[in-house]
Amino acid sequence: MNNTHTNRTTTQPICVAQLNAQKKKEAVTQLLNQHVQDFDIIILQEPAWGFIGKSGGKDILGPVALQGWNPIIPITNINNIAPKKPRTLTYFHSRPDFTVTLRSDLIEDCNIQILDIEQHNQPLTTLINVYNDPRLQQQSTLNWLRHINLPREHPVIIMGNFNLHHDMWAANPVGNDDARTSGVIVDWLSEEGFTMLNKKGEITHPPRNTHERASVIDLTFVNGQAIQAGTVKEWAIDPGIAHDADHLGIKFLIAHGQVEIENPMDTKYCLKDVKLDEWTKEFENAIQGSEEELQPLLHPEPLTPNTLDRCADALKTALQTATAKTWKPCANAKPWWDDDLAQAANRVSDAWKEQKRHHDTVNAFSGDIRS
Repeated sequence: MNNTHTNRTTTQPICVAQLNAQKKKEAVTQLLNQHVQDFDIIILQEPAWGFIGKSGGKDILGPVALQGWNPIIPITNINNIAPKKPRTLTYFHSRPDFTVTLRSDLIEDCNIQILDIEQHNQPLTTLINVYNDPRLQQQSTLNWLRHINLPREHPVIIMGNFNLHHDMWAANPVGNDDARTSGVIVDWLSEEGFTMLNKKGEITHPPRNTHERASVIDLTFVNGQAIQAGTVKEWAIDPGIAHDADHLGIKFLIAHGQVEIENPMDTKYCLKDVKLDEWTKEFENAIQGSEEELQPLLHPEPLTPNTLDRCADALKTALQTATAKTWKPCANAKPWWDDDLAQAANRVSDAWKEQKRHHDTVNAFSGDIRS
């Protein structure tokens, strides 16, 4: 009997990490380089944001850029961010079995991102990346979120730096002022059917000095649809992905099970020796072949979401076509991240893990380990 082996591509769990990077470029750079094979989506609060070039004599600011990672900025027009710096930002790997879409139709704000994760024949999942500034009180991010018509028919995950203290999650009893501020948010989450994934009292923000107390402010909530579908698996606090940030990282899987997908575009390409003129010519040819689909972009009338999706698909196809014809396939590359840097990052990661073990044992953080 002859057996025919057929290679099948299936949807895989989506590995997600979350970290408040405290605007530290080193923390973001280490996270992206050291964990390039570990995570598919990295959700950041207070990301690094700095000089990336000049235009017309003016400095251009932007996020850390590394090969293999696609940044999603919460404001669609980067010029509208200045002089503010975004306090939420997401990176993702391009993978053939899922897409990430910024829901700018729901909100555009530096402190919040709403993202739709679509995976072949899997439930649509909405991720909400939050940096909450309690000093804004009624104008804080979480109060804004209360007034957004969030989806109820599919899984929703709210995650980020809540910057709130409440007896529901705090390690120590909270004061009346904190309880009043956070109580409004807790009541709203409860009314909307959200469940907290954090274990009460498990620290996410160790003290930076002897005058600070450890706190629980990095939280994850999921709605009833996510609970019912078993969307989030293996949720855990991971000090190993914090690097030199003072917040501990959080990681989990979005995993609905495997579904076979057809015709994936899973080739990776290398930029080395690419001739820009050749790629540009192929891209122009591909654009001309998609002229009908892209025609709505040339008109001033507002575009519907469906029309925008068709335009985005046409642009994506044109990019893939030009790339496939001019670039050489290669595996993931990390051109400057060497073994010495990896080992240094591992030492920082191990120190964070040891700090957490020490706290879990004696309920206190070690100054010696921190130094």
